[in-house]
Amino acid sequence: MSSESPTKPGLDEVSTSAQPERPRPKHIFKGHEDWIRSFVFLHDNVHIVSGSDDGTMRKWDCETGLLVGEPWKGEGGRVYALALSPDGKTIACGREDGSLQRWNTDGEMNEDVWMGHSGYVRSVSWSPNGGHIASGSYDGTILIRKAENGEVEVGPIEAWLVCVYSLAYSPSGDRIASGVYNNAIRIWDSNTGELLVGPIKDLRASAMSVVWSSDSSKLYSATSNNFARVFDSVSGTELHRFEYNHALHSVALSPKHNVLACVGTRGIAQLWDTESYQPLGKPFSLEDTVVQLFCVSFSRDGRYLAYGGDDQKITLWTLKDIAPELPVCASIHHPSGEQLTQQEIQPQSLSSFLEVSRLTPQFLLCLLTGSSQADATNPFARPRGDDIEDGDENPYGNFFQVKFVFGLDQRSY
Repeated sequence: MSSESPTKPGLDEVSTSAQPERPRPKHIFKGHEDWIRSFVFLHDNVHIVSGSDDGTMRKWDCETGLLVGEPWKGEGGRVYALALSPDGKTIACGREDGSLQRWNTDGEMNEDVWMGHSGYVRSVSWSPNGGHIASGSYDGTILIRKAENGEVEVGPIEAWLVCVYSLAYSPSGDRIASGVYNNAIRIWDSNTGELLVGPIKDLRASAMSVVWSSDSSKLYSATSNNFARVFDSVSGTELHRFEYNHALHSVALSPKHNVLACVGTRGIAQLWDTESYQPLGKPFSLEDTVVQLFCVSFSRDGRYLAYGGDDQKITLWTLKDIAPELPVCASIHHPSGEQLTQQEIQPQSLSSFLEVSRLTPQFLLCLLTGSSQADATNPFARPRGDDIEDGDENPYGNFFQVKFVFGLDQRSY
């Protein structure tokens, strides 16, 4: 296991006094009337859909900071878990009554509601090809269903006799990881339900959140005893642990950078470099607030990070403000119609990229200025090709991560 840096700052080192360099959030979305346990970024990188204990879902605009339309209302009680489909068109919603619902991104619910769990649906994850939806419940079981009709194809998998807090399909699609209340992580065969790895124990705390690396070789977790950990997904060996001064509740990996985000109690978030294991920037939070953060996620293009918790808000940050040392991820369009990011066009590869690309002044201007939009009045610009579908760029995005559910009051966990 890698050693910790002795100079690594702890989360308690965040000053409560205002400082000039303190980052400020881009927007704070207010409107929910109870805890926010889960949310998803849509594939357009502009909208967020959140779910709350108030029983509603809400759609937010990251550019304007405003609510889009009216709250989405459905039966089933509290919203515990949300997961976006690989094609970006459907949101799976886990409810307090044990139901699994499906909504489109405009707030229309599919009338076919799936039952099967005897407890709350606390975690939801889509298979990478969109063919299956896995759900984990307070009843201690996992069900894997066909996404087209809800038929249970695998399960119930007896994860344990306690709540399945977190659940995540591997990007390869052949495995699924679960984290439960009894201090253990397990990795299952998603086609058969066979236990492949684990239980990974000695966590000494509940596994509140799990997320896979993009190559499926590692599994990251947040545990309620102040640690984020990374494991080898084949052997279950712990490779490293990131230590905090407070309990952690959720982790997320950036789809565009080697960055791990961690959130938990005291309303404090921290970014880490997943290669060097060093912190990126300082711990960040809203001023003069002590809250529990239950869920964290990156936007698909890597520009934004957001989190939510018991303050009933979604707080949106721009990544360049909280970690300015990271490469810029502004989107630009190749003349072929393919959407790229500045991070993907590294200086050492720029010359070869120019040689094989039929570039226009319009595209070169985007490279030089970092602008994501071309000047329509440019007489040298030629029309770009048909844009690729959003789901074609990266079918995984950030929907593997699980938005865990947790609380410290008298509510059932």
